[in-house]
Amino acid sequence: MKCIEFCLAFFFLNVLVSLSADPINSDESSSTKLLGEVIRIIQPGIFDLQSKDYLIRMRAWGVGFPKRGQPGFDEALAFSERRLLSFRPKITTKREFDKENLKVVDIDLLEGAMNFSREAIVLGVGWHLELETGRYGPYLLAQLKAKRGKAGIWANGFNYQGDEKSNPMPTPQLPGILRGSKGFIPGISYWVTSFGRIHRPGCSFYERGRGLLTSKPAGSDCRICGGRTAKKK
Repeated sequence: MKCIEFCLAFFFLNVLVSLSADPINSDESSSTKLLGEVIRIIQPGIFDLQSKDYLIRMRAWGVGFPKRGQPGFDEALAFSERRLLSFRPKITTKREFDKENLKVVDIDLLEGAMNFSREAIVLGVGWHLELETGRYGPYLLAQLKAKRGKAGIWANGFNYQGDEKSNPMPTPQLPGILRGSKGFIPGISYWVTSFGRIHRPGCSFYERGRGLLTSKPAGSDCRICGGRTAKKK
């Protein structure tokens, strides 16, 4: 009886050991799949990783960068090239795919001594995506430090995450007049009756009966309002 109990205890002990070991092996396997060489920088923080079997396009987690044409774009691109092409990164998946179909990853460099996103935020070449990280503490502190030191993007005052500083051109209120006058907006539109009498705005005959509105009237001026020349009161 004791022999049977000993065998059962030994069996369950082996099962527990094997179960506790599986997650470790699984994590190592997952980590190995994400190892590879960065072969191309598409834009700041976005790159192609060549693994053993696949070419995967990825995006750095928790950091945003200037777009092409915005202040700081060239600096952010150069930073990404220096860090990602010079080192062999250790990559951890944070999200399988974002709305742009990019794998979102956390990137450690130099055996974990350096984090790509955090360094980008500290140096001011990028900013913290707080909604994506859930206000991740180390990135919050890194951005606070960059703002206080006016590093990189924080020195130029450009609003990267909102409207641009320069206001858009106002939409003309009278697009028809703009097209017809080749850019010149007339001050007054005169009413010219079918009999050729010219009335100006405010005249009791303005827009009464048959006629047309025009900025270049031809005909005889109204004796009441003065037509093309306003009468002095």
